Amino acid sequence: MPQIRPITDLRNTNEISELCHARREPIFITKNGYGDLVIMSMETYEALTAAPSSAGDPRQGQMCFLTEQPPVWAGMLADVLAQNHIPFVKESSLGAGLAIRTGSMGETIRFFVPQSRLEAAKELADGLFAGEKTDEPE
Repeated sequence: MPQIRPITDLRNTNEISELCHARREPIFITKNGYGDLVIMSMETYEALTAAPSSAGDPRQGQMCFLTEQPPVWAGMLADVLAQNHIPFVKESSLGAGLAIRTGSMGETIRFFVPQSRLEAAKELADGLFAGEKTDEPE
């Protein structure tokens, strides 16, 4: 569960710093009850901004972009990939702070798979999303 703290807690910098390092995830700061800032340790920031290829298991080879889908479809694709034993990395198109502030309506999820499994993953994704998105008028 995300850590959400009021902006007044920033007065105690040592406590916030220790919390950032202990939790190893972003901490959301509110102002007047609304999301305002996101803070995190340098280690967490570097891990979150690392290229997707470094986020996966290095034994799986280079990670390649597969597709980008809304959260509902992303959940289905994640299940299908897992059932077919295809490793993947998911990445939100919005940062955690924007997702909290704007809601999930504009969010999409990007999928990356090992290059060696890209063709199999494409076949599964194409089969799952066939007919869902067309550029042709009906």
